[in-house]
Amino acid sequence: MHAARVALEIPHEHLHPMHRFVCESPAVDRETILERDAGGELTTLLLHVAGDRRRYERTVEEVPQVEEWTTTDAEEGFYVYVRTRLRDRERRYREALDRDAVLVVPPVELRSDRTVRQTLVGRSDALSAAVEALPAAVDVEVLRTGTYDRSLGVRPSERQREALAAAWAAGYYEVPREGGIEAVAEALDCATSTASDLLRRAERRVVAAALDERA
Repeated sequence: MHAARVALEIPHEHLHPMHRFVCESPAVDRETILERDAGGELTTLLLHVAGDRRRYERTVEEVPQVEEWTTTDAEEGFYVYVRTRLRDRERRYREALDRDAVLVVPPVELRSDRTVRQTLVGRSDALSAAVEALPAAVDVEVLRTGTYDRSLGVRPSERQREALAAAWAAGYYEVPREGGIEAVAEALDCATSTASDLLRRAERRVVAAALDERA
């Protein structure tokens, strides 16, 4: 099973109105598709949005393609349930990627830099065909390829996970910080320099996953 993590840079004039809002408004940082059902006449989406819920609601209310929507609070940001009609250009994107032997695996991130980041899974020849079928105006960057892994290949090692767990339990990640590196080292029964190195390496992998970078 092959996988490719890709970033599609969408021309400004092709952006969906809500993705354009993400790009242009400081009120919203990112819109993420968590689930999608495109089986009927309308596409149904479950989104997570990081940003100002009220500003987002006022904007989505004005989008003519949106038939139905509702929002609810999340721990960080909010969720959106929306049913929308696709424009012709969005159908062309969908037809390029939704093909035999290819799966688009959520989450799909719509970022403020006009990129859509998503993971494609399937046969290598089918993945290549899907990317090549995208409109010529779309700039495609392949971020990584390889065997599919839900962790995107950046999972911390077992010892690094132990260090993260010890730091969490010690209050190292609380704001303000409740426990220092000495408490982490004591829990791991190692030197403070060793504990610090384990945390830095683990944090690097976690941040790499968040930024779609290689660890």
